[in-house]
Amino acid sequence: MRRAFTMVRISGLVLLLAAASGSGCSDASQKPADGGTDSATLNCGSNEAVDPTAVIDDMEAPDYMTVRASGRSGAWWAGGDAESPGASITPNGDAAAETIPGGRCGSQYAMHVTGHGYSMWAVLSASMGWGSVDGGAEGLLPNDNSFRTGVTFWARIGDTSSNQVRLAISDKYSRPEGGICVENGAADVACYDTHGVDLTQLDTTWKQYRIPFGGLTQRNFGLKRDHLDASSIYTVEFQFNPTSVFDFWLDDISFY
Repeated sequence: MRRAFTMVRISGLVLLLAAASGSGCSDASQKPADGGTDSATLNCGSNEAVDPTAVIDDMEAPDYMTVRASGRSGAWWAGGDAESPGASITPNGDAAAETIPGGRCGSQYAMHVTGHGYSMWAVLSASMGWGSVDGGAEGLLPNDNSFRTGVTFWARIGDTSSNQVRLAISDKYSRPEGGICVENGAADVACYDTHGVDLTQLDTTWKQYRIPFGGLTQRNFGLKRDHLDASSIYTVEFQFNPTSVFDFWLDDISFY
């Protein structure tokens, strides 16, 4: 089968574009997602071997735990702010993968989060680890990925979903567990100002994203840093537009 592959670089984000059906593996030709005129058949990703130590989760277990690799012992969690009456998110708390209708290129399970009605924040998050340091209280633990370049994954949205989703990565400067920023602190020291990027061209077809750490920026409401500290990653998050309906699918996420 001929494979078609287009790379688009937008503000540091590299989007690997491939025509795809909503169910995943089809040979039907479609117009390329970058607006080109040549037809393209579905691409299930590159032919490069995947480094097993780089995998965050392939979701095939399926449960809420991430893959145990390279010192990571994390889990998936979904939730939103408690100040929004009537808001809803599913799953709420520990988030397990669910079956992909029709599958996707051999993959049978993916993370799937739906929700609406939040006024402040809503998120799907993968932690890197959990435990205590020097006998202290248990909490999130960091993972060293300074020898990696970025994050890659597959994503799509549902028919009625907002397409406003931000990839965000937290480090010791943006998480209170790092002991540097101040939770509920002033703007110049506040926590949670993660480095991230809005996902472009997100729609109902599966697309592969390949996002370098160097392309991530903050939203400038907290402790300011000019780059992500990849040696102390705590979480990889997908932040949803809280004022919109969201229906988000995520599969095969890995560092590279």
